[in-house]
Amino acid sequence: MVKWMKHNRRFTGCQERGVRSVAVRLSVVVPVYGTEKYLRKCLDSLAAQTLREAEFILVNDCTPDHAARIMADYAAKDGRFRVVTHEQNRGLFASRVTGAEQAIGEYIAFLDSDDYVSVDFYRSAVDCADHGD
Repeated sequence: MVKWMKHNRRFTGCQERGVRSVAVRLSVVVPVYGTEKYLRKCLDSLAAQTLREAEFILVNDCTPDHAARIMADYAAKDGRFRVVTHEQNRGLFASRVTGAEQAIGEYIAFLDSDDYVSVDFYRSAVDCADHGD
């Protein structure tokens, strides 16, 4: 399931959080629990996004499978990916809240870890939001 909303904080850059010096238009929060089978397809779809001014916050909700290793691999290869780990399983809603609290983008989107998006999905969404469509 894909959801998105306007974020209530605006940042002109990300140096404060040590992410990068490019303004982040969109933060995508991906809660992860038990989706190892689907996770690579999800993360590949994020890595391929044409909207480059994005960050991808992967919330590890104590997943019992090898998804943590997959998340770490993506974070090591692409600076737009960040992994946040819960010390104990807290559920989907709490994972979304955790990710939203870490977000620095102008907009926030939520993507389930067993879903994926087309390469222009988030660029189109941000363009529509910018123009009030």
